[in-house]
Amino acid sequence: MLLYSILVPIISIIAIVWFLFRYLNEKNSLLTVILWVLFWIIVSLFAIFPDFSNAFAKLFGITRGLDFIIIIVFAVLVYTIFKLYTKIDKLEDDVNKIVKEVALNNEISLDDEEE
Repeated sequence: MLLYSILVPIISIIAIVWFLFRYLNEKNSLLTVILWVLFWIIVSLFAIFPDFSNAFAKLFGITRGLDFIIIIVFAVLVYTIFKLYTKIDKLEDDVNKIVKEVALNNEISLDDEEE
């Protein structure tokens, strides 16, 4: 058995436990935890049984297992970037609203400064 066949499942278990703790501390939603747990289980299966990726690849019409893994990783990265972009966009809108409210509440007219 290769080193990564031992190391990847250990890392996966640590990641799963970490996400479960984050869920218990209410830092992650249940859906997020379920998706990450499934991801790490699949990564572990691919590390322990490398031919398993070939079976999945053929199921989706892809010839090699490594190509399948690369496509999945690319899709996950694109999804993550999209989620981050939408969160940053929402945060920018929220900051703009707060700044406008603070500016309107603390409005100082030029007449007040001259007195």
